[in-house]
Amino acid sequence: MKNLLINIGKKSKKAFINKLSSKKKDKVLKDYYHLIEKNRKLIIKENKKDVKNAIKKGIKDNLIKRLILDDKKISNIINSIKNIIKLKDPTNIVLEKWRRPNGLNISKISIPIGIIGVIYESRPNVTSDVASLCFKSGNTVILKGGTEAFNSNFILSKLFRKSLQKK
Repeated sequence: MKNLLINIGKKSKKAFINKLSSKKKDKVLKDYYHLIEKNRKLIIKENKKDVKNAIKKGIKDNLIKRLILDDKKISNIINSIKNIIKLKDPTNIVLEKWRRPNGLNISKISIPIGIIGVIYESRPNVTSDVASLCFKSGNTVILKGGTEAFNSNFILSKLFRKSLQKK
């Protein structure tokens, strides 16, 4: 497990070094929501496996409710990604500039944080939301979703990786 995490961290660092233009980021995100739309039935099929397994395990109803993906929730995921695309790229913005008495010009510029790790429970929409937000802001992310949503998270992350390969 330790080696797996080290490997994931190294890949994340490598991905973080690769800077993309705002236009390319938005194209990847557009490709992502198109893939989600195109694979809507497959996502629901994979989600049903998670729901069935969660019921077998006796997981509480409120967690199962959060886990369920239907057409409406998938449309909400797509709309969320579209809204993220509309956001202005938060990187490389000059926040403040000043000149020191010795003539040195100083600029305060927004940059990505780096590698972000997110652990969350049975909400598959978090996979697409966090991946999209981190990507838009130039950060890499390591996602650890709840085991109850394994199949749902797997297909959503697979589609995101597929959209990245198109760039």
